[in-house]
Amino acid sequence: MPKDGLSRRDFLKGAALGASSAALFTLAACNDDDKSDGSVSGGTSQLPNWTHEADVVVVGGGIVGIVAAIRARDLGASVIVVEANYACGGHAMTSGGHVHLGGGNSLQKLANVEDSADQYYIDHTAPFQSRDRANIREVIRGAANYHADAFEFMLENGWKNQGLPNLRGGGQGADSVDRTVTTDMTGWEDVNPMGTGSIPLGPGLMRPIEKSARDKGVEFIMNHHMDKIYRDASSGNVVGIMAAYSPRIMKGQTEPLVDFEEFLDGNIDTTETVYVKANKGVVIATGGSSSNWQFHSLFDPRYGPEHANGVGGDPFSFQDASGELAIIEIGGTIAATEVGINVAKARAVGTQYGYRHKTITADAPVFPEVRSYGFDIDPDRVSLDGMVFVNMIGNRYAAEDTDGTEYWDRVLSSVLIEEDGELTRMAGPIWAIFDDEWAKERNFDMSGPPSVDWDDGYIYKADTLEDLADKVVNKFYEQHKMPGENLVATIDRYNTFVDSGVDEDFKRKNPYVKVATPPFYAAWVPNAYHDTLIGVLINGKFQVLDFNRKVIPHLYCGGEASAGQGMHGHGKNISNGYAIGTHIVEEQAI
Repeated sequence: MPKDGLSRRDFLKGAALGASSAALFTLAACNDDDKSDGSVSGGTSQLPNWTHEADVVVVGGGIVGIVAAIRARDLGASVIVVEANYACGGHAMTSGGHVHLGGGNSLQKLANVEDSADQYYIDHTAPFQSRDRANIREVIRGAANYHADAFEFMLENGWKNQGLPNLRGGGQGADSVDRTVTTDMTGWEDVNPMGTGSIPLGPGLMRPIEKSARDKGVEFIMNHHMDKIYRDASSGNVVGIMAAYSPRIMKGQTEPLVDFEEFLDGNIDTTETVYVKANKGVVIATGGSSSNWQFHSLFDPRYGPEHANGVGGDPFSFQDASGELAIIEIGGTIAATEVGINVAKARAVGTQYGYRHKTITADAPVFPEVRSYGFDIDPDRVSLDGMVFVNMIGNRYAAEDTDGTEYWDRVLSSVLIEEDGELTRMAGPIWAIFDDEWAKERNFDMSGPPSVDWDDGYIYKADTLEDLADKVVNKFYEQHKMPGENLVATIDRYNTFVDSGVDEDFKRKNPYVKVATPPFYAAWVPNAYHDTLIGVLINGKFQVLDFNRKVIPHLYCGGEASAGQGMHGHGKNISNGYAIGTHIVEEQAI
């Protein structure tokens, strides 16, 4: 998928979709799903010649998909996982490996933490919690019921965690008891597709359960991007999917990437388009839409292409909304929990993919797409003592040491610029301005890759602030140059705040380091979606619903591709996958 574009054939070839941030919308007709002629919205009477077949077809080899696949296989179903990438794991592979599961699991019992499915449900439907107040209550109930069992399931399938000392709260403050624990990466370092020096613990979360899935007989079709879900027009049943060959070939190479040998068992090798028939059902576990700014701009028009840079997981895996769009095409609909509070503030600057410093290191197969690490500005993303953040026209817009909704409102709306004689408000890229003295204090390696790539347009340097502004290219908004006089005035004013110790504009807590020693630097500040709070409308069994709340038979969805679950962490994903794998096997054969 192009990084700045939609899959699903250019957003269903230009179909217009519109919705408010809390509304439902659909491409299917908004009347009863069963039409007078007996056909089904989004269904087709022309089914393909199937090339493969299984009881359960899972689209997406991330954490939801792998958990669902193992659970269904444990219950006796045959399972095929269809994955677009050369390796499984999805965005979970690049994550911090935090697992937020409660319900009274074995670790909580060891810690004398009293918890239950009911308590989890109460906490995550509470009226005053930021994300949770808008959760779909039926969906939270459906996940809560499986939290404790899903925790034990993960342990049984090889996952290890850091144990009692690491048990803590989670879920953005919604939890009344400790439910989060971090993955223990030990034993999986040598099969890490992120590279040997990468920081995330996601491989310790994903590799053991993927290995378990393969050992148990789950089959995998790798390097195939799902482009169509088939729904039978006469019965309304979802009966299978189509996926096109999508190899990962790095620039300058001719052969597709291949995973470690230990993770090839069970692969169905083919370079042809596949048509996979499901006897019991299809699971959409494509991970959401965080890489797809056009999709998100339907819900919040302030977002632009600059907010699809630095997304957690890119460019190892892309959350391109393909699952959501394929479901819309067959009559499903979309819901939004909340929009705007789920954007990740940069942890690294001066790089396109700055979700976290050294998420993917230079020895990783996909590093040619990453190009550089950038600089680790601060683990908590708030102190930033020697950097001044400016918008694309060189003005400060907020206190650099703040986060939260107010900060993001300013990020997304701080620029007023004249276009065709009229004022236009926009976001545009953010730049971190700092000087040579501070870079040396932080031991920033300015020599070149892999720390920084001076040619890719995500970092610039000059001996004067005027020249620096002149060099900056505002990607996606190239027609708008940064005025040199703006940047000079901004930094001069900021430096007076350092002298006085008071930020008179934005109340930054510690404006104590001047930007004064050339050369000066402008580093791209990635601001991007992290958690997806927009997705497919589902019920408490994780069955996909149409606009009229009718079940689309034999179609399931969970994790970030689904709506109604605002909490952060992989507890959501694991419980969803476990529930889906349980319910889908209960289906009668199609």
